[in-house]
Amino acid sequence: MKKTTFASIVSACMVPALFWSTEGSAIPSWARKYQVSCYMCHSGMPQRNAVGEAFKNNGYRMPANAEEAFSKQKNVKIGTADWAKGVHAPVEGSFPQFDPLSIILSGNPIRYAESSKTYLGATAAKEELIFNAPNSAALFFGATIGDHISVFGDVAGFGGGAVESDSDSDIDPGKTTTTVNGSFDTQVSCNIRAVYQFSPGFLLALGNSYSQGGNSGWNGYGAGGVANVCNVLPAPGTYVELNFTRGEVGGYSIVAGASMAAKTTTPIVNTENKLDDILYLRGKVKLFGAGLLSGANGEFGNQYNGLDNQVVLGAGLSYSKNNTPGVKDSKTGITPVTGFTGNYIGETLVYGGDVQGVYNDILVGAAYSRDRDLKLDNYRVEAGYFVYPWLFAKVAYADVSNASKIASSPYDVHQPTLAPSVAWYIAPNVSLTTTYTHFLKERLVSATTGNTQQDTVVLGIRAGF
Repeated sequence: MKKTTFASIVSACMVPALFWSTEGSAIPSWARKYQVSCYMCHSGMPQRNAVGEAFKNNGYRMPANAEEAFSKQKNVKIGTADWAKGVHAPVEGSFPQFDPLSIILSGNPIRYAESSKTYLGATAAKEELIFNAPNSAALFFGATIGDHISVFGDVAGFGGGAVESDSDSDIDPGKTTTTVNGSFDTQVSCNIRAVYQFSPGFLLALGNSYSQGGNSGWNGYGAGGVANVCNVLPAPGTYVELNFTRGEVGGYSIVAGASMAAKTTTPIVNTENKLDDILYLRGKVKLFGAGLLSGANGEFGNQYNGLDNQVVLGAGLSYSKNNTPGVKDSKTGITPVTGFTGNYIGETLVYGGDVQGVYNDILVGAAYSRDRDLKLDNYRVEAGYFVYPWLFAKVAYADVSNASKIASSPYDVHQPTLAPSVAWYIAPNVSLTTTYTHFLKERLVSATTGNTQQDTVVLGIRAGF
């Protein structure tokens, strides 16, 4: 493969923009700033390509000192040097000239769930066929402030709970998630990541979401990507982390962070939650391909979706100093989150690794983790193929142990699934995804209990503007 420059990669990534874009197409915040297609940084939302990886590793700025050249809408300068002479205060600064706000609409227009039976032949769950409109909205924001600070995040939870079926059920008012049979509001939350760039590739980040130690930060997971180690490790809550990335060709990236156990949807309890509730470390080495920091000067594989031929090896661990659940406060009714939650509850150390590869239109990824306390293994294996630049097919195998059920005998904590999916990118900012999820074994240990898990077919839509 020929060597390329950052500018030539950006030009090649614009091929999909010419193919998809129309004057009526809407674009989110970062694309608005640079006046480019979403496909400059993404091979299909939300999967990032080489330019998108370099953009994030540079603190949401263009790599190779190209920020000034590529910014079509400059920041508005405020204050002057003359003011600074007479007023001993930070009067100089800048605001984004471009609109830093975007709206993401999503939902499941169609959801089908098959019926399931108990071992006695009774119906455990009825067959469901639900039709709906996109019913969830998130307000995204992203902007650079001065030469070193960038902010990215969203306010989410508008709608999403308004899912009705043709059957009635009792609703628990204390719940904040949607069931198949009921309808109630979800909790509105603010998810944010603020970054200070000491130098290109050396970042200090604070936030409660979009961590480089979480699913969305460590590239490879989503409608247009494949599994990585963060998919089989506990995600941090409210965190502070250091990111260090190097690589003009290939390269390496290291993330070290500390986090409160409390999440965006759970209260922070001053007497219980500390910034060192959870410690985490992530690292990856890109053996060849476009640079993790430059986004260019490497082997460029597919000019239509921006993916470069590559092999990436990754590893990570998450440590919690507490593996016992918090005690409910009798006055406030709040139960503090003091350690890992969900599938990893009761564990103090989870560690694992992954391998990812891309060759032209084919993506493969495999991730494995294990915990020290409960000795549970977790697996994800995924393979994807770009049939066309706008059509991505994937098959995913997942077996992430559910530690929260380990004491609920005879529940089997291993519930592997096989999920083929197809994503159709109607426009750079609009996608439809159909996913069929099949449970590979029964929920309970005994083979005579019957299959009580429901296989599902879901059509999802996502649009940003």
